[in-house]
Amino acid sequence: MGRKIVQEERRLQIIEALYACLLKKPFKETSIKDIARAAGVNHGVLHYYFTGKEEILLTFLDHVILKYKTDFYEYMAAHTTAESTPRQVVSQMFNFVNHRITLDRRLSRIFVEIWEIGLYDKKVRSKLRTVYEEWIEAAREVIMRAVKNETLARRMSVSLVAFLEGMAMLSVILEPTQAESAETLAAFQKRIIDMLG
Repeated sequence: MGRKIVQEERRLQIIEALYACLLKKPFKETSIKDIARAAGVNHGVLHYYFTGKEEILLTFLDHVILKYKTDFYEYMAAHTTAESTPRQVVSQMFNFVNHRITLDRRLSRIFVEIWEIGLYDKKVRSKLRTVYEEWIEAAREVIMRAVKNETLARRMSVSLVAFLEGMAMLSVILEPTQAESAETLAAFQKRIIDMLG
């Protein structure tokens, strides 16, 4: 295995360790030693790959963008065709987002904390902006297949992302059952699909 591949695997291991740590305690209480322990490496090794916790967090957000966008496009390619109706395309988009993002309370819990960090940290806020801009763009591309109107597709994608993020946050704060959250999402999304004709 090449040195570059080993380095990328080690960086991914550290990023995943941060994710595991954030499920246990807040970022500000998570130390480099905690992350190293979760990654199964000496804390000195972390400094070889990252300058500090903030860089690990920023790299984690890059990883989230890449992972979910890749998974999303692969899912859409596998579940829709050029012959799929607009309703089918948007329905498949909702299926992916609901099950892989919005209803994932672990991911939502971590993002609630990252939002808080982003309020005071310009680098984290900038990276979060990129995350949401890319998510909005991915949704806009799908919605464009259905509505064929750039302005409407953009507005729908922004509204959709805002609603889904709100649902994700409420699922962490209010702790409704998974079924309640899924039913609320399904009812809202059915209305949107019905609007497509």
